[in-house]
Amino acid sequence: MRNIILSVFLFALMGCNNWLDVNPRTEMKEDELLSSEDGYKSALTGVYIQLSLAPLYGCNTSFYFPEMLARTWTIPSSSRSLVDYYLGRWDYKQKDVEALIEKIWKGYYTCIAHLNEILKTLDDDQGLFQNGNYELIKGEALGLRGFLHLELLRMFGPIPGEAAANLSAIPYVEELTKDPNKLLTLTYNEVIAKIIRDLDEAEQYLKEDPIMAEEDPTDEWQKNRGYRFNYYAVKAAKARYYRWIGNAPKAAQYAQEVIDSKKFTLATENDYSSSGGLVMLKEHLFGVHSQNHQSIIEPYFSGSDPLLTQSTNYIQTAYENITGDIRNATNRYWQSKQSPDYWWITVNYFLKYTDGSDFESPNTIPVLRLAEMYLILTESASQEVAKPYFYQYLIARNVTLSWVDDVADPEKLKARLEKEYRKEFWGEGQMWFWYKRWNYEKFTWPSSFTAPQNGYLIPIPQSQTMFD
Repeated sequence: MRNIILSVFLFALMGCNNWLDVNPRTEMKEDELLSSEDGYKSALTGVYIQLSLAPLYGCNTSFYFPEMLARTWTIPSSSRSLVDYYLGRWDYKQKDVEALIEKIWKGYYTCIAHLNEILKTLDDDQGLFQNGNYELIKGEALGLRGFLHLELLRMFGPIPGEAAANLSAIPYVEELTKDPNKLLTLTYNEVIAKIIRDLDEAEQYLKEDPIMAEEDPTDEWQKNRGYRFNYYAVKAAKARYYRWIGNAPKAAQYAQEVIDSKKFTLATENDYSSSGGLVMLKEHLFGVHSQNHQSIIEPYFSGSDPLLTQSTNYIQTAYENITGDIRNATNRYWQSKQSPDYWWITVNYFLKYTDGSDFESPNTIPVLRLAEMYLILTESASQEVAKPYFYQYLIARNVTLSWVDDVADPEKLKARLEKEYRKEFWGEGQMWFWYKRWNYEKFTWPSSFTAPQNGYLIPIPQSQTMFD
């Protein structure tokens, strides 16, 4: 039997009338959308806006869905939040959880459908573009298509490894079509081959990306490349990709290339005094900007009764009680309040994304960050290469420098990196994928938890598949 995506199929039937309704500044008439350089720019901007909304990185795929699975937040009682209760137990059959999974699935594939519509006519319209914008748009569209399929594979695909090679994974959608036979689920090996093909091609198109220039570009559209899928985002995506499929030398190569470019630097204590400090904006290789992010996150992190909290003892255990750690400074990432359920318990709600009196939020969600490159390199390179880079990372975070010696022992290094991923990417949606890649069966933080059978296999939404 073959799984067939209906969401993209239905999108093709409906047309693209609502592409740019999400932001009036980019609205255009449909017949003008892909008939000019500005139209292509607006279409691509529409994809970035969609990525920033609640169904994807604005909420569900950053601080919410994967972080609930990682048990980053306190798992509430069923009477307080039914969906959080079942998510915390990796129960994907509860109707609200099923609906959440469907939103994520459709969100990713809708963005991919829009990218495919851009790519379908882009080559024929090369004469419309100036200042290298054809290459930028094609590189970004191809890179994003590969990256978003990687995100889908990590979430919905099998646990990576040799055993996954011929297992069913996800569809790789490369065109808008009314033919459902072109929308089949592929095997893991077929999907990873297509992902790297798109990322490799994107890297070539972006080899003259303005982000590499010493001076700002004269074309206004070419500025703020950190909010677009730029040349270094492609290399970072390749590092994440190769680390996911278990190719350590390639993962180390691309992570090191990003670091050694010197275009980005690790955040330190001094950076918290500037805008973007809490999300470490200077480390963003690719992030999405959400104009409405404060309203999206309000019920989760603000107000009188925020949904996502964590207790003090679990937070301090995670940070290993190191008060000098720049991520563990008092009232930096956490603010204490009385538990709404138990008056004698103090809980803490998360400040990374919220506007506050001390830190102004840039309303930007990190998707690929420099710290991940340091951790990938530390895990993947030889000891001789890894040690000085890991040492740089430890200095920047102001933690115990002797941890650099863990690089010499595979088991100690795995345990150390688990802790660093938890501390580093809190609220960014990366921790659960570490667990999945290593196929963790039991967890000790924040409390004892055994992964349910097939818990790492997020089910494809039933409403999005049919069988023949």
